[in-house]
Amino acid sequence: MKKSYTLLITIVLISFFSYFSISILETKALRSENLTNQYLYIQAKNHMSFFKEFIKDYDLKGLNHLQIEDGFFDIYANITFEDSKYFVNLYVKAKDYDISIYEKIIKE
Repeated sequence: MKKSYTLLITIVLISFFSYFSISILETKALRSENLTNQYLYIQAKNHMSFFKEFIKDYDLKGLNHLQIEDGFFDIYANITFEDSKYFVNLYVKAKDYDISIYEKIIKE
């Protein structure tokens, strides 16, 4: 009778600690994914800021599309000319993650 109680307590304790260890690992994995997304979002904002400043100083005559090559991000702009103004749609998208930023600027 004593062995059965010992076995039952052992099974309950193993189940209890397994549940909590899985919970802790899930939390750490989620935290790691959030940190990765946060880093990529900050990097995308930096790319957008650089690209915006680049567009402001660049001569856009005759351009419809402008792209910057990068290993982790797709950085490009679609340019339209109407009423003596350039309408520029800026896009920065992470290639392997679901991070994207869009901004529209008007250059006169």
